[in-house]
Amino acid sequence: MRTKTLLPVMALVGALSSGNAVSAQQSGTADDAKALLAKAAAAVKADKAGALAKFDDPNGGFKDRDLYVFCFDRKAGTVLAGPPTAKGKDVRTITDSTGKRFGQEMFANAKDGDIIIVDYMFPKPNSIAPVAKESFVEGLGDVACGVGYYNSTAQAPGEWSRMAREQHACAVVMGLPQPGNLYDTCIRSLDKTLSGLDKARQASTKREVCAQAKLQPGTPSFAACVETGPGL
Repeated sequence: MRTKTLLPVMALVGALSSGNAVSAQQSGTADDAKALLAKAAAAVKADKAGALAKFDDPNGGFKDRDLYVFCFDRKAGTVLAGPPTAKGKDVRTITDSTGKRFGQEMFANAKDGDIIIVDYMFPKPNSIAPVAKESFVEGLGDVACGVGYYNSTAQAPGEWSRMAREQHACAVVMGLPQPGNLYDTCIRSLDKTLSGLDKARQASTKREVCAQAKLQPGTPSFAACVETGPGL
C-alpha cells in the first residue's frame, strides 16, 4: 500500500527539478491582476453562473498569461472557480507551503465594494513549485473573487524554495496529512532524489568546464579536474 501511494511522488520529481520558470514577459503585474479582477467582478454582477463557468474555461476570456480568477462561496467556503487542486475545497482549510492559512484570511476579510490584499506562497499555472504571490480579493454578494500575481521581487532563496516545493508537493498535491508517516516519507524521498539530481547536474557542469579547458575525457588530468575543479 505504501509503495502504491508513493508512486506518484516520483512523478513529481521531474516537475520539481525542472524549475518550471516563467519569464517576466510571461507574467502578469499587479496592475494587470487588478484589471482582470475588475473585469471578473463586472461579469459576476451581470451573470454569476455564466461568469463562474467562464473563469475556468481556457477560452472564456479570463486567463491572461499566469493570471486567472478564483472565487469561493462566502457562506460555505467552497472554492467555485480556480486551480483544479483547490476547486471544491473549503477555502478556509487551504494553506501554503509555509503553513499560512491564507484561505481563511481571504474568507474572514472579504468585503463587498472593497479589495483586500493577501500574500502567500502558491505555484504558477502548470507548476507545483510555490512562489511568492499577492492576491487582490473582492466580496461580490454571496461569493468573493480574486486575482493574484506572482511577485518575483519576493522570491525565497533557492534552497528554502526547494524545501517549500517539497512540502507543497507532499501536503497539497499528494494530499498527505501532516504530521504523518506518509508525509515524512514523501519529503525524504523527494529530498533524496532531488539532492542526487543536483549532484549529477553539478558533476555535468564540471565536466563541461573541464572539456572547455581542453582537457581530454578519460585522462587523469580530466578526472582530477572533475574532482577538484579546473582551478583559477
